[in-house]
Order: sequence, then structure tokens, then C-alpha cells
Amino acid sequence: MVKKEIIGYQFCERIKSELIIGSKMLEVIESLEAYECELKGAKKTMNAFFDALAVETGMALRATGQPEFALVEEKLREVRRKIEEADYQEAQANFGRAVSHATTACDRTVRALIDKGLL
Repeated sequence: MVKKEIIGYQFCERIKSELIIGSKMLEVIESLEAYECELKGAKKTMNAFFDALAVETGMALRATGQPEFALVEEKLREVRRKIEEADYQEAQANFGRAVSHATTACDRTVRALIDKGLL
């Protein structure tokens, strides 16, 4: 059981960090709205980032069984859709929701590790 919690904790922290990075990348996309060519390239890069993050959250879900990772994936799909619609404010809000789900998963694993005297 401890191994699963440690793995869950590692995934949680990594995914939270990646979500924050993604949010910062979205700020750049917002700033490129007037530059069509650059915006197109930035969106391609963002989609590659989302593909990598989807792999990470899928691995986390399979490794831990924590439903919050499925919720993170759902919010990321919404972020992608909102970026394509150029609704950047709602995309940022969905990033925030994804971070919240990842934080919930982290809280659960941290509490379990504290209870076992490992943190």
C-alpha cells in the first residue's frame, strides 16, 4: 500500500507542476492573438504539450486508480476546446479546476504517508 501512495504522490506533484506550466503557456498564446502565424505555431506546441500531459495523467490513473486523474483529463479536454474557440479566460479557469483535482489527489496521498510516518 505504501508503494502505491508514494507513486501517487509523485504523479500528483508532477502533474500539478505541468498544469501550472501549461497555464503559463496559455498566457503566451493569449498574447499572440494579433499574430496569426505565431498563434498557429503556439497552438500546435500547446497541443503537443497536452498530448504528453494526457499520457502522464493516464499513467497516473492506471497506477493509482484515483478518480481525480480522470477529472484532470476531462478538464484538459475542456481547456483544449476553449483554446480552439479562443475563449482563453475559460481555458484558464479549467486549468485551475484541473489543478484543484490534482491537489485533491495529492492531499489524499500526503495524509496517508503522514499517517504512516513517512512524511
